[in-house]
Amino acid sequence: MKIALVTAYFYPTSRGGTEKYVLSLAKSLIKQHQEVHIITTGTPNTIITYEDIIVHCLNDELSHDYDILSSRKAAGNLNDFRRILSENKYDLVHFHTLTPAFNIFHISAARRLNAEIHFTAHVPGITCIHGDLMQFGTHACDGLIQKHRCTACYISKKVPSMPIIKIIAKTVDVLNYPVSTATVVERKVENLLKLNTLCDKVFLFTNWQKEIFIKNGFEPKKITITSQLLDIQLSPKIPVEKKIKVIGFVGRITQEKGLHILIEAFKSANRKDLQLHIAGIINDEKYFDRLKNVTANDSNILWKVNLSETQTNEFYKSIDLLVIPSITYETGPYVLYEAFEKNIPVIANNLGDMVIWKKKGFDISLYNIKNQLIEFLIKI
Repeated sequence: MKIALVTAYFYPTSRGGTEKYVLSLAKSLIKQHQEVHIITTGTPNTIITYEDIIVHCLNDELSHDYDILSSRKAAGNLNDFRRILSENKYDLVHFHTLTPAFNIFHISAARRLNAEIHFTAHVPGITCIHGDLMQFGTHACDGLIQKHRCTACYISKKVPSMPIIKIIAKTVDVLNYPVSTATVVERKVENLLKLNTLCDKVFLFTNWQKEIFIKNGFEPKKITITSQLLDIQLSPKIPVEKKIKVIGFVGRITQEKGLHILIEAFKSANRKDLQLHIAGIINDEKYFDRLKNVTANDSNILWKVNLSETQTNEFYKSIDLLVIPSITYETGPYVLYEAFEKNIPVIANNLGDMVIWKKKGFDISLYNIKNQLIEFLIKI
């Protein structure tokens, strides 16, 4: 079988959980004697090899065209995408991102060429117009698409005042104006229904994802719960008894990852005998700058940003405890698996499937509010 894995993010220009999974999946399929190509963004119309895998690069979609951003119009790379599919005659096209670079138009194009279509949801925002499954940007959402609530939440990205948000949302609903805002929820629902129709299989990593997808119209028979760990079997290890001196954070530096919560809790715990080491990938410059300013006078908070994979592996060796303070649902995260594999204890916000890992016997402590995290840090 000839298979294309489609992702807006891939090595060597990008690295993260999605990239790791796609690379691992490609290698696993090749071991099964499948022919695998990757289609991603990069230098337009070039073909490279990455770890002996053929990678087709297309132009990324970086325009501010609202119709493209909202999936009302195809990206400029669609014709080149069609050409690659036509030339290679893939039996299966497996999409791993749903972004302006590869959106519902690309999935439709693959379907029209009679390829089997699979989709894997790596991020919470697939079903969310706010993009992060955080209601009003402050707390985790239940994921059910509701017109007024979702419109108000969408507006909250641009309007900071909650009373004003509610007034604007009600006005938009009643007047159906401006059209771009008034129809944003309908467009999301329409695209999700198209995604369900076009896909033969939908792969998810967590039970909470499955519940949300079914709530929003996906056929249960198409959904398969899979694992982000394709070649690794995790099992609980005997905890190593050692004094905790260095607490670590690994991940993207964005609001939803909750690094500000960890920093606030660490400072509140006032443990001068502990260090907080942050290995972050900067995705939000303003957020990063704010946190850097907040920690400027804290000699026991150290920043190590944009590390390579080798450097990140070395970073893990330097920490005694990993904290995952995400304030929205995670589809993993990958850092959780890496910590378990390296026998590093974890403290995490109790969202999504985190509690399942605790029930399985892994070394993970859970908190529900920031004060509980502070208590953990005081007592360790």
